Amino acid sequence: MVVATGDDASKKYSFETALDLTGFGKYNIIMLSTCCFTILAMYMDIFGFSILMPPIACDISLDNAQQGLLSAVPLMGVMFSSYVWGLAADTIGRRKTLLIAMPIGFLFNIAASMAPGYTSLAILKFFSATFTSSANAAAFVLLGESVSSKNRSRFMFIMASATLSTQLLLCLFAIPVYKLTFHYEISWLNVDYRPWRLLMQIISLPAVIGILNLLILKESPKFLLSKGKNYEALAVLQNIFKWNTGVEKNEYPVTHVYLDDEIVVIEGGTSLLLKIWNQTAPLFKPPLLKNSIILYYILLCAYMTCTGFSMWVPTMTNEFFMGEDTSGRSFCEVSSRSAVNHQTASRDCDHIIQPLTFYAVMFYSAMATFLGIVISFIVGPLGKKFTTLMVFVIAIVCGILLLFSKIPLLSMGLFFFFLYVSLILGNVNTYLVELNPTHLRGMATCLSVVVARGFAFISVQLIGNLLANHCTAMMSGFIALNISGLLVAAFLPPDHKGNRSQH
Repeated sequence: MVVATGDDASKKYSFETALDLTGFGKYNIIMLSTCCFTILAMYMDIFGFSILMPPIACDISLDNAQQGLLSAVPLMGVMFSSYVWGLAADTIGRRKTLLIAMPIGFLFNIAASMAPGYTSLAILKFFSATFTSSANAAAFVLLGESVSSKNRSRFMFIMASATLSTQLLLCLFAIPVYKLTFHYEISWLNVDYRPWRLLMQIISLPAVIGILNLLILKESPKFLLSKGKNYEALAVLQNIFKWNTGVEKNEYPVTHVYLDDEIVVIEGGTSLLLKIWNQTAPLFKPPLLKNSIILYYILLCAYMTCTGFSMWVPTMTNEFFMGEDTSGRSFCEVSSRSAVNHQTASRDCDHIIQPLTFYAVMFYSAMATFLGIVISFIVGPLGKKFTTLMVFVIAIVCGILLLFSKIPLLSMGLFFFFLYVSLILGNVNTYLVELNPTHLRGMATCLSVVVARGFAFISVQLIGNLLANHCTAMMSGFIALNISGLLVAAFLPPDHKGNRSQH
């Protein structure tokens, strides 16, 4: 531990000030890209089935019930494992958690791409999502604790934008792969190696890139401080300073850094369940209770909407390009037909998805990514609270207009913007990092995954059951849900100009 005495006393800084003094440069950019790749690996693992399901269903003869359950399997893996990864991130470290879990998730995903049947595919995808979900518990926090408060909100929004680009990248990979028609029988595995298996392997690559980058990066210095490892934390800050500025470590002006948070050490002999309880209970007690309820309810509203419908975007969008005239018909009239066709139509496995559908989904994802980046630059001057309220208002207005629009392209545009309520993710994750003490941040973030994916799982089932016959009522319900989210968001803590997190 570095002790500040005499002249060194002037070099004793709080963590946030010490982090600011590391500057901005190469380390921050590599950390951002690394965390983006890890979170992208998780989202591709979860949402890859939206593009993969049609050829999988044809290839291994899945009925509608099996398709629905298989689509939900990754969400189940995320839900069941999030507590464990939150605990791991808060106890053994953010970076170490990722380095342990992400390679295992990648291997399960590769194994799933060679699964011979429905049961083996479901089991392997469950475990791949179980391990890749560590990214949400650890990557957001690792990034938030490794970049200065000046750039934190912007980086969080950019990272959230990476999740919004998932379907864009899936379609970019799927378009050339689905043009292929190869068929190789691998007898010893009892599988036919078809394009969808190649696609599943390709979309596993972001995990590899993230893992390799993590090897050259350091642990969160704030996590190290929270564990009383002051010397190691200072060494990491010096390393960040050197990477960012190109100046030698001994030029870093800080010789001692302190943390305002209370240092909490979890006893090694404590049972797993008790550890989870000790990491979770404080989030729902004063003074954290109010903010926890607000943030998790906002996540509930946004993810029931965006994630629930995202699993159906290719199917619903595909109906607009099936060759029939959709002019003069409302969005729900067209979408209801897509649900009926999905259940009853006999489909050509080589031409299930219309090419224009890929481009429409790519536009949806690219626009979401672009808007996420735009918001990352305006969240500073506008403030996190105002930006969150603005996103809710725009989504709600588009949802209401969608109920009355009978112009096909306008309806699709309004539908996409209704789903862009997901743009609040960057703000919510920033709040989770800033409003919770260091030793609880991993659990706070992973609990957000439980809330988000749990209610997304419910939403996917609701949409599947109601889309065919009760679309208008269902859409009205989702609009009302987001209105309630807007009202709750009004109680978020106010932004203070020049305020810097000291948590």
